[in-house]
Amino acid sequence: MSRNQTYADILLNLPVDDTLKTFIERHALPMPEGWAWSDTVQTSRRLIGLIQAHPVVAMRDRIVAGLHACTLLAHPLGKQAMFQAAHDRPAELVGLIACKSDLHRAFWLYVHHPALFEAAAEIEYLDHHGQQAQQHDLGLKRTIKRDEVSIAAFGDAIKGFYQRELGCGEVCVVNLLDRARGTQLISIHAKDLATAKLEFEGSQLQRRVGSPNIHMVLEYAQATGVARTIIRGGAKYHAMLCEAFARHLLGVDADAQRIQTPRLNLSTLRLGLNIPQAIDDGFVGLQVKSVTVVSGCGQLKMECTASVASDQRCVTDLLQDYFGAENPLARGWAIQAAVLNFYLAPMQGKSRCQVVSVEITSKGRLNLHKFDEKLRAQLEGYLVQIGILKAQQVLKPDREQEQPQAVATSLFE
Repeated sequence: MSRNQTYADILLNLPVDDTLKTFIERHALPMPEGWAWSDTVQTSRRLIGLIQAHPVVAMRDRIVAGLHACTLLAHPLGKQAMFQAAHDRPAELVGLIACKSDLHRAFWLYVHHPALFEAAAEIEYLDHHGQQAQQHDLGLKRTIKRDEVSIAAFGDAIKGFYQRELGCGEVCVVNLLDRARGTQLISIHAKDLATAKLEFEGSQLQRRVGSPNIHMVLEYAQATGVARTIIRGGAKYHAMLCEAFARHLLGVDADAQRIQTPRLNLSTLRLGLNIPQAIDDGFVGLQVKSVTVVSGCGQLKMECTASVASDQRCVTDLLQDYFGAENPLARGWAIQAAVLNFYLAPMQGKSRCQVVSVEITSKGRLNLHKFDEKLRAQLEGYLVQIGILKAQQVLKPDREQEQPQAVATSLFE
């Protein structure tokens, strides 16, 4: 569901059930005598009219804001986040499965389990902004310290950094939760510099003084010692977050060199793409679609791409066929970046194969965040098999914990 829907649209898409009744009663909306909570469009339209006609503006605004809040998770990525947040809560999982839509699930969680709703929102934030995440091989496989002293010290380290750098951050809230796939998610909210925004409060227009939220997250896999971070400000800020995490929540000092994004060796792609496991998993074709190569002196860079007419042949094979002894790959040019295509059989009634494209650079940049957890784990496994990634460089899901989630998900899909 679009996050730009009006509250009237939201009410028309929600069933009139005990959850909606609880929400309305919680906000003390006066109901006419003889009101019947029947699940009909007419009832929803009458509710909309009652909210619009409510004379207390502040109360009406709270109702509208609450309805809009649930749209944060009313989409496929939000659905995944909700089930992950409730992965170890059987009763809540059953409740989510029983809901009629993603919007209904988000609203049900918001009304009945607000703490789980906030946890799901943190997971959704990480997954939604995955393109901005940086992955780090910490080389530390330790259990996270969850005591109040350690968490407070972690928050204080972040506060100190922001106060030195930007003169803000005097308040810092840290939340730690376990993801369904066996990783831990640490979300941090720091107080930014105050602003004065022109806003309505009820019926009064005034400049409200407030401080924006600096939101940052770190996801950690104890099994591999790998972390992902999302934070504004560039490499210095990512390094700060990793260092503070390692020192205060893992109990080990980690210098800047240790937490740098690892460089990847793409030289194995010179021989094309040979991954038998991918064929066993259902892919019907594999291709090195393009490569960016750099001369030994570093003064010349060239990008080569296989065209559609190549019939899924690897660009590395085409370079050998067309250039022979002059092939840059045979003359020591390094592969700086590549696009790998994994082809799935065409859908029924279609003639073209579905394509999964993996983009990768020697500096450790990958686009695996674009894919769901199951596919991402498969693709990471393939990169390990061909020697581009090391086993300890992947944010590997805990498959034993992932299976119950898959079973639960399948019940409503």
